[in-house]
Amino acid sequence: MNRAIKAMIRRCGLLCLVLGTLAPSIAQARWMEARSANFMVTSDGSEAGLRESTELLENYDRLLRTLTGTTAPPSPAPLKVYLVGSAGKLRQVVRLPENALGVYMARVGGTAALAVRGDRPGLGGEEVLLHEYAHHFMNRYYPAAYPTWYSEGFAEYVMTVRFLSDRIEIGRPNPSRAACLLQGTWLPVKRIFTSGRAGLSAAQVPQFYAESWLIVHYLFSAPERREALTRYLADLHRGIAEPAAFQSAFGKDHAAFDADLKRYRDGGIGFGAMGRDQGPASTITVSALPASADDLLLRQLALNLGIPDPAVEAQTLAAIRSVAAHYPGDSYAQRILARAEVGSGDRSAGVAILDRLIAAGASDAELFYYRGQADFFTGRWDDAKRIELYAAAHGWFAKAVAADPSYYTALYRLALTTPNTATGQSDAVVEQLKTAHELAPLVGDIAIDAATALASRHRYAEAAAAILPIAANPHGGNTERAQALLARIQAEAAARP
Repeated sequence: MNRAIKAMIRRCGLLCLVLGTLAPSIAQARWMEARSANFMVTSDGSEAGLRESTELLENYDRLLRTLTGTTAPPSPAPLKVYLVGSAGKLRQVVRLPENALGVYMARVGGTAALAVRGDRPGLGGEEVLLHEYAHHFMNRYYPAAYPTWYSEGFAEYVMTVRFLSDRIEIGRPNPSRAACLLQGTWLPVKRIFTSGRAGLSAAQVPQFYAESWLIVHYLFSAPERREALTRYLADLHRGIAEPAAFQSAFGKDHAAFDADLKRYRDGGIGFGAMGRDQGPASTITVSALPASADDLLLRQLALNLGIPDPAVEAQTLAAIRSVAAHYPGDSYAQRILARAEVGSGDRSAGVAILDRLIAAGASDAELFYYRGQADFFTGRWDDAKRIELYAAAHGWFAKAVAADPSYYTALYRLALTTPNTATGQSDAVVEQLKTAHELAPLVGDIAIDAATALASRHRYAEAAAAILPIAANPHGGNTERAQALLARIQAEAAARP
């Protein structure tokens, strides 16, 4: 095995020691927000660190564009990224294992990546963040049903990138993945290619990620292997069975490939490097959030992304009420209190706050959306007043979309509150659902509704493209629904003359 990998294994002890010091901070930290072409990054650390992290993300986006030949402009909906000082703060938003340093969530209420800050690559959650952005990037610009090993292996391959002054280094091993390759129980290549992550135990999942990284590293290390990979993926997309596609593309069976891969592992694994274009730095603007954000921002994010446990939701509402009481004249605190009341507490109280804020001139897309939510939530459970309340909500959602056309959540709700015509959904609604999906390609509910609407117009290729990433997503909560819908779309398409 390459001595560089073994050295990384020896440094794992240091890594654990450093991560162990990331305890929740007692002192409050002022949140700041950085905006760039592709990201909106919010951090409770220093401004210098925030700018550095945002520049890293922009450099990474440029790298992915170079590697994939992407020329499409940045999405109008920048990815929201939250950088925090401890793993405990991550768990204020979502339940995560104790050792988790980052997470990516795509929900109707918002799409966000969260990570623990670190002071250099490989520490904190930077690698988790870069891994997840690779998925986000591929599904935004190249939506398809990639094999799980390739999707995860590519993200692992690029997440350890190092941007140096004169070059970019790609393909270094992550220490924990390297440990699996040295010490873990080998998973046969056939198992990885034919079954993905399905049926693996918790102990086997890290090995799957490590070997997926190794497979991508091996295939990317020679032009003829990259060409074979391209043929393999193309054959899978054409519906050719995996064993036949594998034999045709690589000219060997899984067992022979397995032997080649082990030899590659044991022969010394290097990494790639490419020259770095010293172009101008990214345009980044930074602004400070109010002091009330220290105790409210993560709780608002948790509500927007969804809190499945009613008891935790009630605790979050109580905490927001308590904090907001200390900031009676703070419009930021009042906005978040209104959001909490509308979705989880006294809806009429939330409406009163929103109406005051809007009347005072604090009118923006988020306020309009929250106001529409109040009518939408009430109408969803009131059969007698649903039509009236949905019409009112529709007006507010329309204002939110007019204020921010990239606000996919408002656009999606706008489509849902449009009355059906005699023939079903209007053309405008179909396009709204399609656009909302394009802005948030990994939100399962939106993808399913968009694909259903497109299929109703016999736009089967677009419908299948919309639902494929959800049907193939091993982490998604809508996988079975998406797979069933995809099968129906494919059957309807095949039955048409």
